[in-house]
Amino acid sequence: MANMRNIVRRWKRSERKISNKRERIRLFFVGEGLLILLNLLCYRDGFWMIPEQILLIPGWKIWEKRKMKRERRQYETGFRDLLRSLMTSFQAGYSLENACRIALKEMESSGEKPENPIVGKLRKLVQGLELHIPADKMFAVFARETGLEEAGQLSAVIEIVHSTGGNMVDVLKRSMEHMKARMDAREEIQVLLSGKIFEKNIMLLMPLCIFLYLRITNPEYVACFYQSVTGHLMMSAVIGIILFCFYWTEKIMDIQF
Repeated sequence: MANMRNIVRRWKRSERKISNKRERIRLFFVGEGLLILLNLLCYRDGFWMIPEQILLIPGWKIWEKRKMKRERRQYETGFRDLLRSLMTSFQAGYSLENACRIALKEMESSGEKPENPIVGKLRKLVQGLELHIPADKMFAVFARETGLEEAGQLSAVIEIVHSTGGNMVDVLKRSMEHMKARMDAREEIQVLLSGKIFEKNIMLLMPLCIFLYLRITNPEYVACFYQSVTGHLMMSAVIGIILFCFYWTEKIMDIQF
């Protein structure tokens, strides 16, 4: 049985590595395609494809940051569902261990494709409870693997209640209500920000769109940008200003909770 688990674990790890390599290769070709379009729009000179390659570095960092944020949102969504299920079970009189088992069944039966990554962490937590590992230790591992602040708070509450011998159900219900309210407020702020982020992206693309419009309707008007080094440097300055504004607005809208 242990050998089978190790084989499955290795298979999943190798599958994840292959998926990451494929994604990186795909991102590389997408980035090169975007650089070719940028070169045709702003330079129309193959020489500038060489210095343009430096743009792949911030592009890769942006993608990594967006991926981490996307995974964190998935964890937050799954953790909110977990809190909702645990509170329902506590109100029905179930213990913490049984409430976790019920929450896992509910989240597994939801049929989400792809499966929320927090389900795997919760499955590991329930397996630890089945092996009679204390709940506070398993929730500490759960909080460390998900990286959620609220999960860390829940783990600390469970550890304190275990050590002091308080009424776990009542304490957990009050703590989870507070955490759920905080996560709901965070979600509302993200929804409000989504419209502003879309407007920001439109405004950053406007200079290039205007230049494309002028090139299509009146190519002689912008021909000077393609025929001299000065024109190329001016276009490079415009691209640099757009990138600076992008990073500036990203910092402004990166609200920490």
